[in-house]
Amino acid sequence: MLDEKMKVVDNLCIAKDTWKMTLVGRQITEEMKAGQFINLQIEGKTLRRPISVSSFDGGMASVTIIYKIVGEGTQKMSEMKVGEEIDVLGPLGNGFPIEKVASALLIGGGAGVAPLVQLARDLKAVGAQVKAVIGFPTAADVYGVSELEALGADVVVSTDDGSKGFKGNVMEAIKDKDLTGDVVYACGPVPMLKGVEGGFDRGYISLDIRMACGMGACMACVVKDKENPEKYYRVCKEGPVFAIGQVEL
Repeated sequence: MLDEKMKVVDNLCIAKDTWKMTLVGRQITEEMKAGQFINLQIEGKTLRRPISVSSFDGGMASVTIIYKIVGEGTQKMSEMKVGEEIDVLGPLGNGFPIEKVASALLIGGGAGVAPLVQLARDLKAVGAQVKAVIGFPTAADVYGVSELEALGADVVVSTDDGSKGFKGNVMEAIKDKDLTGDVVYACGPVPMLKGVEGGFDRGYISLDIRMACGMGACMACVVKDKENPEKYYRVCKEGPVFAIGQVEL
């Protein structure tokens, strides 16, 4: 883990209350993996903001994050200008294991779509055919389609109200399209992940839950082992990625 001042090179609104920020530094991307996150120090806020990494470029020392405005901290992030600096801790957490398989099914919901971009890139690099199913409340919330398609992924969009793509949630879309993969990767809200665990037994889930310190010290983001109720995992430290069936949702 490194602590680095990174410079904002773009900060754009890409969907309803959803922004994409690209930061450039020197070293923080050198050991970064898909599914990890970074911790941002926002001016005037005591606790840092943990934000999942959408994509990164080690050669350019750049990292792209996608965040939704949900409070004062993320509102301040959206107001940051090109050239401003932000203090960043990272990379943090454990990322997605990249399995060398013929096909992979990626499932994302809302903010959980963001880390699928780098994941799709890494899976394509090992020869996997990538299919992605991404779900949102409405068409106004949709993002990430062009990025995933540019990486060669076959993308299915679902919206709760049917204003774009399939009408329904991601699991309903998967059933309707009869989508499968040798391994499944999913990131999103807990109800969605419960659906994924009910439908698949090989793969990985990334928990999109609230954290405090983001470094494993405060124990605010613990989850139970599914088989051993006396065993706990810190989502920010041992996660956020876990094998399907490993933790109690």
